[in-house]
Amino acid sequence: VFGQGMVGTVLFGMLQLASALILYTGANTSFNGFPFLASFVAEDRFLPRQLTKRGHRLVFSNGILVLTALSVVLLVLTGGSVNGLVPFYAIGVFTGFAIAGYGMTRHHLREKEPGWRHKLAVNLSAGVLATVVVGIFAVAKFTEGAWLVVVVFPLLVFVLMRLNREYRAEAAILDRVREHPLDAANYAHHKVFVLVNSADLAVLEALRYGRNLRGTDLTAVHFMIDRMHAERLERRWDELRIRVPLRVIDCPDRRVARAAQKLIAEAASRRGTGVTALLPRRSYTPSLGWLLHDRTADRMARAISQVEHAAATIVPYDVKSKIHEVYPLRPGEERITEAFERFADQLAGESPEQKAFEQPRPPVDAVPITEVHAGTRVTVVGRLHELRLNRTDAHTVLVGELTDATGSLRVEFPERARADIEVGQRLRVTGTAEREDGGLLLREPRYRAVEEQEGE
Repeated sequence: VFGQGMVGTVLFGMLQLASALILYTGANTSFNGFPFLASFVAEDRFLPRQLTKRGHRLVFSNGILVLTALSVVLLVLTGGSVNGLVPFYAIGVFTGFAIAGYGMTRHHLREKEPGWRHKLAVNLSAGVLATVVVGIFAVAKFTEGAWLVVVVFPLLVFVLMRLNREYRAEAAILDRVREHPLDAANYAHHKVFVLVNSADLAVLEALRYGRNLRGTDLTAVHFMIDRMHAERLERRWDELRIRVPLRVIDCPDRRVARAAQKLIAEAASRRGTGVTALLPRRSYTPSLGWLLHDRTADRMARAISQVEHAAATIVPYDVKSKIHEVYPLRPGEERITEAFERFADQLAGESPEQKAFEQPRPPVDAVPITEVHAGTRVTVVGRLHELRLNRTDAHTVLVGELTDATGSLRVEFPERARADIEVGQRLRVTGTAEREDGGLLLREPRYRAVEEQEGE
């Protein structure tokens, strides 16, 4: 089109570059918009809560990763064919148009604001036309990939509605707890069971933790599936001179979680008795952990948590660190894994900009936190890193931690400040410092929010 000369070559290159930029911008739009949209839907409890979490760079990292995975899957399924991707795009776009049209139709029917009939006709027509287009694409392109959307979309709607029902049920239970606050349980007897399958480092750590709970009774329990294994465990228990009694319970049906639940229920059924079940878990490097971990402890904890007056606690133990204390030479697999972990930490690490944001440099008209002394009236400017509500019989106060580039300082605000301040806010605080619990505290100071550029 542009010819074979120098001008034609330049124009052809500019056309290709412009096309690539247009495609890049179009693709980038999805990665900008989908994570935000997914976070809004997740806040309404129709998507997993993980999509509401922001990453180190204050973006919705999980949404970006999900969209990336879905994009790769679509490219693999269609072989990167534009003809194969067009049905997915068209059905997705026009389905959104149809949902928006029907949503606005319902809005007009409910609100009936001035001129609502005209707006109702426009939005209902748009919804119907978009639905017709979706139907045409679904039929015409069914064998070219549209069948996947037709099959997956109803299943996805069902799954998301089921997820929403679970979240709403959980919220209803929390509301019930709020109406009837939980009181601390005072048990006359507190039994602690450590559920063991072998005598190893994780079990020893769980036994040590069990002793620190200071229960009235500490017992190790093994559910016997293999008699020879149980006998070896008893011999090993004696060899290690573990003073905690080992109780072996026959489990002929091999349903360990059910046996654990029955044991805990029997112990908790006694009047005035609370039960804690400790489940040791060994932690390895990520690659070894994927091979060596099973989910027996999770299943047992889930079954035990259903018993009244009982609690299950999984006690993790880092086997790798203990091995390195005795055997400093590490195998090649661990060295490679640690190199990858260090690289990932560097990628997700704290950037100078992030550190400057979280620990701002104090302005010239404020006192650096490290230079605050007890008995002096000071003005400090910093980021509110932490905020907690302390309730006592006498009064209720907000206790916050203010940080700048030099250090941190505790600040005690009145309860009414809850409406004015929030975590992450930059504050200018003026008050008299006093010493309490070995640190400095500003009690009920004057405060105001500070704009990010103020005092820079």
